[in-house]
Amino acid sequence: MSERLVPAAKYLTYTEAIGLYNALTQVGVVALVKTCGPPSLPFGDGLYYQLQLQQKDLETAQPVLEEFSQKQAQISEEAQTCPHCGSVYVWPERDLAWWKKLVYAGTTVYKCQDCGHSFFA
Repeated sequence: MSERLVPAAKYLTYTEAIGLYNALTQVGVVALVKTCGPPSLPFGDGLYYQLQLQQKDLETAQPVLEEFSQKQAQISEEAQTCPHCGSVYVWPERDLAWWKKLVYAGTTVYKCQDCGHSFFA
């Protein structure tokens, strides 16, 4: 009987998913990479990726997953600065127009409180 697969990481970009897959392979853990999240247009595959592992491999994979999570936290903190003026006073933009919601589906749109520049991450 096959072992149950459990998600180890979700909502990854393709580059993040492959990097984490390779890191897990180096410690002897086999992972499955699958698409997830909202569908991309027009093909319907998920915009993001997730890694699934067998439950028995979670303990072995834990140090790699923790290191990956710490790196992601550092990147997300750095990414929330305005690319136009460098301000750290950026917040997710509220009350987006319907067409912006459609265009930026699956991303977060930020607005700089200093210069008013909108950008997505």
